Amino acid sequence: MIEQAAEVVLQPLRERDVPLVLIALDKVNYFGSVFLSLLLRCWKLTSSRGGTMVLSGVSARARELLEVTALDTLWAIYDDEAEALQALETD
Repeated sequence: MIEQAAEVVLQPLRERDVPLVLIALDKVNYFGSVFLSLLLRCWKLTSSRGGTMVLSGVSARARELLEVTALDTLWAIYDDEAEALQALETD
């Protein structure tokens, strides 16, 4: 079932020439390895197509997890969705 859910997210990225992806996490306090894996898959697909992926609204707890895993170095992290969208538009 996890793989089917991942396909729902990944398929639209495959259809874009240069995907611009914003993952808004303002309603997510914490996540685990399965979600981290999905983020990595999204990022790999996006970057392989010349696109950009950013995160917004990352909680302190989730930010700590991203820092411990050094994944915070892969994606720009913005405080809110508006700031992230503005960054994608200028990229």
